[in-house]
Amino acid sequence: MQYLPTFDRRLTILLIGQAIAGCTVPVFFIVSGLLGPSIAPTLELSTLPVSLVVVGIALGSSLVGRVMATLGRKRGHLLGLFVTMLGVAAAAWALTLPDFYLYSVGAFVSGVGHAFNNQIRFTAADSAGPQKAVVHSWVLMFGLFAALLGPSVAEFGRQALPGGEYVGSLLILLFMLLALAVLFAFLPTPVVEPVRTTTTRNTRTRDVLCDRKFWQAALPGVTSFVTMTLLMTATPLEMHHHHHFSHGDTTNTVSSHIVAMYLPSLFGGLLIAWLGIRRLTLFSIAIFAACIAVGYFSSSLHGFWWALVLLGIGWNFLFLAGSTAISQSYSGPERFAAQGANDTIVYGTQAIASLASGWLIFAIGWKALVLVPVPLLLVLLFTSLRERPTEM
Repeated sequence: MQYLPTFDRRLTILLIGQAIAGCTVPVFFIVSGLLGPSIAPTLELSTLPVSLVVVGIALGSSLVGRVMATLGRKRGHLLGLFVTMLGVAAAAWALTLPDFYLYSVGAFVSGVGHAFNNQIRFTAADSAGPQKAVVHSWVLMFGLFAALLGPSVAEFGRQALPGGEYVGSLLILLFMLLALAVLFAFLPTPVVEPVRTTTTRNTRTRDVLCDRKFWQAALPGVTSFVTMTLLMTATPLEMHHHHHFSHGDTTNTVSSHIVAMYLPSLFGGLLIAWLGIRRLTLFSIAIFAACIAVGYFSSSLHGFWWALVLLGIGWNFLFLAGSTAISQSYSGPERFAAQGANDTIVYGTQAIASLASGWLIFAIGWKALVLVPVPLLLVLLFTSLRERPTEM
């Protein structure tokens, strides 16, 4: 069982890209969450930019496979960075006006560009051979740097410029993405050449969506994001507004969850090599079940903390299992269609879960909300027990 991947120039650049490009979403979430109520025309629209980032990622994911297949990985990532920078620049300009709707458009465009950044894990796995699982794990782990760096960028640039609050944050992010684009210009060409035939690409996209193997591989990723997004989005509302925990307690709980989302990747590659995709999926379901049980029966501070830590660990392992399953099931020319379709479905369902979570917590309450993912987990459990993946 191999723990460390081969750190060649290609993988090193991609890991740096994961850490820097991954800052986009945390920066927008923080800036939008704190400035939304003050620049939005109504309080009901204050969360629109955050939702549009997620919607942009979902819609952009539907384009990624086709663009990557046509342009190749390197040019595809450069295009994605350009689109992201365009959105960040528009959002920064909007804050100087201020113009809420222009800012929302910038958030959406940045989300579309970020969909290309989400393909870094598949780009890294292209040339990994038998190291696909451990490479996925390390790329996922570098998301921790993005999760920690993003809030720091937002806070450091908050009052850096007189043009408006958080304008400096977005401009710092813009220069970071520009530096990353220069670095990506030196990304070595993938070993596996992309397919450039439009007819073949479209046919393979349809074939992939009709393939039961694809849905079996995509289900872990969908389940991981739906479960995590539903509970993570609702937890701060439940803790602060319903149980009156302090801002500090709520923030520490969410911060612990973010660390738990990425830190397990330190040994995720070793774990998936030891257990395999199927057993890691079953292990993840058990962790999610423990998370739901703690969240349902305990409303103490420690209960919320443990629920979110278990939620982060379960998300990490299940998303790793799903990404590895997609990479191993589709490693030929059809991989672009499979990876694009996978991310469209995964981030599309995440967008739905994100929009639904806030409404559900007030409509049906916390105890009912934590049970919403149970049917999806049972479907995943059934399919995992029923069929053993071929690589096992």
